[in-house]
Amino acid sequence: MTKDIPFASHLIDKKGKAEVLIIAEHKSTPEPFVLLQLLVYLVLAWYKRWQDARRPQSTKKFRLPIPILVVLYNGKEDWKGELDLKSLLPSVPPELEPFIPKVKVLFIRLHRFDKNNLPGRPETQAVVEAMIRATEGTFIAGLGSVIGRFKGATIDDRIEELIQVIINYCDLVEVVTLDEVDKAITHTIHGQRGIKMAQAIKKGIWATGYEEGESRGESRGRAGSIIRFLSRRFRTVPKSVKDKVSSITDLNRLDELTDRAAECQSLAEFTKALNG
Repeated sequence: MTKDIPFASHLIDKKGKAEVLIIAEHKSTPEPFVLLQLLVYLVLAWYKRWQDARRPQSTKKFRLPIPILVVLYNGKEDWKGELDLKSLLPSVPPELEPFIPKVKVLFIRLHRFDKNNLPGRPETQAVVEAMIRATEGTFIAGLGSVIGRFKGATIDDRIEELIQVIINYCDLVEVVTLDEVDKAITHTIHGQRGIKMAQAIKKGIWATGYEEGESRGESRGRAGSIIRFLSRRFRTVPKSVKDKVSSITDLNRLDELTDRAAECQSLAEFTKALNG
């Protein structure tokens, strides 16, 4: 199972502030072309920043975020592939080597970590535990533990955004319900702030469906997860596919389509299954 999750953070030093974009690719089996995936995500993220800034060709203040490419591996097989561009090319003559971009990838073996005894700040612990549980299939069962990493921490806008990213990621991996979101957040963030935060995240996952009853909200949530997953895998999903997936209320059918979305090799293959 593969999920790409970009995180943005600001680092402050004596000279000023620099934005760092961390793009993490989660793998449970070795993938020789994972570097190509990471580079595609990076270029798309950079290009979007450029577009959002209205293509400031002459604006000297505009700068791209510094990239950190990460592979989070939790598989049992030995990862034998190299994580550099040269390994993906045929034999390169010495005179052409200077033209090959040098890309550094941070490779992390998640199985070396004990999710019950993780080092680092709450943010790091939550992200790493989320990645481990995503491969184990225990994300829903452990959602309270993941969000509980922030218990006692100062919950600012940055932490709230990270919690929302984690829950959205959980919803892509498994089907999260209303009660599970409530429990995970309100047991960590007490009072009105926790309630409002849970409501905001639920609206983000299920749009307006959750107010119409849990059953309808769950079907919309699953349909939304399928569409988001397809969008991440194939970038562009036709409106006709989105509309048809969104119209399905049969949870068993949505379960079948969730599996198809994860296993299909192309959007055309998924569309065939959708229309079958």
